[in-house]
Amino acid sequence: MEDAVEQLEKLARNVGECTRCEELVACRLRAVPGDGHPHCAVMVVSLSPDLADEAGGRPAGSTLVDGLAEFMPALATSADKVYVTTLMKCVPRTACALRAPQKTEQDSCYPFLSKELTITTPHYVLPLGEETTRYLLGRLFKDLPYKKGDSLELRLFDNPAFKIVPVATPEELRARDAKARKEYVERLRVLAQVMGL
Repeated sequence: MEDAVEQLEKLARNVGECTRCEELVACRLRAVPGDGHPHCAVMVVSLSPDLADEAGGRPAGSTLVDGLAEFMPALATSADKVYVTTLMKCVPRTACALRAPQKTEQDSCYPFLSKELTITTPHYVLPLGEETTRYLLGRLFKDLPYKKGDSLELRLFDNPAFKIVPVATPEELRARDAKARKEYVERLRVLAQVMGL
């Protein structure tokens, strides 16, 4: 049986060879797999790769996690416990111009994320931002564990395999006033302790 490292290497090759979304394949520099500890305690999931991830050969989501580490330093100091990835594995584009991802593209990429979850078996999953969170919760729960209009940030959603704790993106945090940002950073510090980072 393949170990987790071999399974993740094989998955990364599959991501790189994927041609499910013709429009994305035509414009991408490369498909961007996730990376990190093969038996992580925490998986951080953002919506799609950043241009810097795609161009620089970095793992999917690295740029956003670097930004989040500004507010949650434990992410940077606990690399041996973290796996970083994205829902989408390609930067979404139409006619090579950046755009928001489409649901069909998210659905095409979800099996890759599902496989990453199965291989790495995290204890906690941190989806970044509302769109990523709502998509992920919709895929992981038969009945949505929240009501329309509910705030999802920093709520705990207990899945049989792992706990899901949505967090704001670095851009969302930077846009908040100093007091709200300080309070959020303190909550992230406590969360990091709870997760063992």
